[in-house]
This record gives sequence, structure tokens and C-alpha cells, in this order.
Amino acid sequence: MRLNYARTFLIGCAFLGLQVLFAIYNAYLPLFLQAGREDFTMTTPLDGGFGLGAGVTGFIMSLENLAALLILPFIGALSDTTASPLGRRKPYLLVGVPITALAFVTLPFLIGGPLWLFMLVTLVFVVFVDVIRTPIIALMPDVTPSALRSQANGVINLMGGLGAVLAFAIGGRLFGFAVTGPFIFGGLALLVGCALVIWLVPTPSSVDLPRPSGGLSGVVRAALYDEQNGLLANIAAVRREGGGATLWLLAAILCLFLNFSALTVFFTSFATDTLRVPRGEEALLLAWFSLAIVVCALPAGIVGARLGRRSSMLLGALIMATALIITGFSSDLTLIRPLLVLAGAGWSLIVVNALPMVLDCAPQDGIERVGAYTGIYFIATQSAEVLGPTLLGGLLDLTGRDFRLIFAYAAAALLLGAALLLRVRSGEAVVVSGGIQESGFRSQ
Repeated sequence: MRLNYARTFLIGCAFLGLQVLFAIYNAYLPLFLQAGREDFTMTTPLDGGFGLGAGVTGFIMSLENLAALLILPFIGALSDTTASPLGRRKPYLLVGVPITALAFVTLPFLIGGPLWLFMLVTLVFVVFVDVIRTPIIALMPDVTPSALRSQANGVINLMGGLGAVLAFAIGGRLFGFAVTGPFIFGGLALLVGCALVIWLVPTPSSVDLPRPSGGLSGVVRAALYDEQNGLLANIAAVRREGGGATLWLLAAILCLFLNFSALTVFFTSFATDTLRVPRGEEALLLAWFSLAIVVCALPAGIVGARLGRRSSMLLGALIMATALIITGFSSDLTLIRPLLVLAGAGWSLIVVNALPMVLDCAPQDGIERVGAYTGIYFIATQSAEVLGPTLLGGLLDLTGRDFRLIFAYAAAALLLGAALLLRVRSGEAVVVSGGIQESGFRSQ
């Protein structure tokens, strides 16, 4: 049995388009929201801007992740039971992708107009990008046998990382010419990537798929309370778990992702306001970070297998924290670029090993809980994405908006996450010893 790389690559194109959108959104929306404020300096000023504070900007940037917490589980459950000749996922792409792309492309054209209109279009984008996100992610396991999903997920994540690099490299150049450029590029990337999936990736018809009883309310109840995959039922199971290993791990992941959200949302503000880089160059700096993640993704998995997942994540946290602390004291771009590469390598060690560690915290009782524990993992990461920009934005406002604070904040979150990881005694790869499955960690 071999992985169908061509088909997996096509599905990865949709994920690539999605990541282009997220990277551009996180890089430039904070600039639009803060531009026009007296204490926010841009080498090449924007025509317009809304002059908002960093705290309000951070809150607005967290709205997408708050919507994700509410929308992703529901859309996942709903698409699981969707009866269609096109399968379970494609109908959501056919409806949601054009609306998402149109709202995204419209955003820069609204700079200088009423804030309420800009926020309304932002809300449309936020809702519909989450409507399509779960179906895009679920396409891979839909058409890939269980034994090949790890290989397929490596391809998908590689494509996603490439999307971020393209967003910063190409989008950054386009932004130097026109603020609308990266958004048009992102909208086209999403449309092309999803069109390839819709037209070229065969998916089985789901017209005969059984539906939960009770209509739409039945679907919602199943998503929340199903014994194996229900969100609330599995959260309750984690809370009852002896020793609380999964809770400690989720708390560590939340802290680690607080660092990531701070870096991705406010780094362009630091580059523009503090480093005074020309317009378009701020995103190119982040491309160094994203490129390192792409290059180091596969090696990080190998390190995790040999060194252990927890040890790899601890190493990654220390590497990234060190790189970010030095970056916070530097204004030399020739030094900052390699430091961002080092930070990206550290982040790869964290993000590649975090999800497998959560999955192997699931009880080894013969019940398939991959979907449920994946959902629990995303609760931790999305909660961090909600809290991170808001917390850091508030701190920036309280400290006179010194954007160098970003790096101290991110490093502190990394080190706190590392400290919490030290309490985790499960989640390593399951090994077979004498016919009995046991965790790579042994009880102490």
C-alpha cells in the first residue's frame, strides 16, 4: 500500500491557499488597524488606516480564532453527515471559498472608509474561512487509509508552510507596490488551490450516508456529546484522567502557542514602527521564519522519534526563546534574519511533536480517539490564538507601545510552556514490550 502523492499534493494545494490567506491577514491587518495613530510610524505611510490602539487591534485579531473555537467543531460534525453526490466536504468549498476570497480581497479597498464597514467585511471573512477550514483539513483522511495518514500529513504541512513563505515573499513584494496586492494574490491562491481539489480529487458520493436523528439539532448533539468523538464528553474524560498528564500538556501547548500568536500578529508592527523597514519588507522578514519551519519540518519529526517528543519540544522552546530574546535587543537586519531562521527551527521542533504527543495521551483501550483528541489539541491552540493578541496588545498599550516587548513576552510564554512540559509523563510514542503496549515514559 502506497501513498497517492499526486492526490495528496492536490489536497495540499487547498491547504497552501488557506495558509497564504492566514499569513497575509495576520501580517497586514494589524497595520491597517493601527495606521493613522500619531505614535505609530511607517516609513511609507498608508493612505488611510483606522488609528486604533494595540490592545483593540489585538482583540480584533483574536476574533478569527474565537470564531474558530465556535465554528470548527460544528462544521466538522455537519460535514460528516452531509449527503451529496460530491461527497461530504466539497459542497462547503463550493459555497464558502468564493465568499471567503471575495471578502478577503475587499478588505484593503475599505481602508480609509467607515470602520464599521471594514469590520463587517472582516466578520464575513472570519466566519466563512472557518466554514471551509475543517472540510479542507478533513479531505486528507477522507481519501487516505489510516496507515498512510502520517505520511500524507507531512505533505500537507509542507504545503502549508510553503504557503506562508509565498505569502511573505510574494505578498511582501506586492505590498510594496500596492496595499491591495497581497490580498488579491491570497484570494487567487485560495480559489486556484480549492478549484484543483474540487475538479481533480475524486471523493466518494455521500448520498446514502446515514444522518443523526433529530435533524440539525441531532448533529449538534452528536458533535458535543457523542461517547467517542463528542467534544464535551472527551473534555470531561481528560479532566477525570489520573495524574492530569493531558491537562498539563494542553496547558504547555497553550503557552507555547501564546508565543507564536504574538510573533505572527505583531512582528510586522515591530518591523514597521521600530526597525523602520520600507513597506513590503516587513513581511519578507517573516519569510525567513516560515522558510525555516518548512525546511526543518521533516528533520523535527526524526529528532522527535530519536530524542523523544517532550525533549524535542523542550529543546525547541529553549532555542526559540534564545533567538527571540536576542532579536528583541537588535536593530541589525543582518543579525535578525538568521535569528528568525533559528526561531523557526525551534518552532518546528515544538509544532511537529505537539499533536502526536497529545494523541498518544489518549487511553490505550482499543477505542479510536484520534478525532476527539485532535479536537482537544485545537482547543488549546485556538485558545492561545484568542488570548495571545489581546494580552500582548493590552501590555503594549500599558507600556507605551514599545514593540520590543513582543520578544520578551514570547520568550516568557515559551519558558512557561517548557516548565509545564516538565510535569508531563505521557505522550511519547507507544512501544511494544512483551506484547503489551506502553508509553515511552515509565511511571516514576
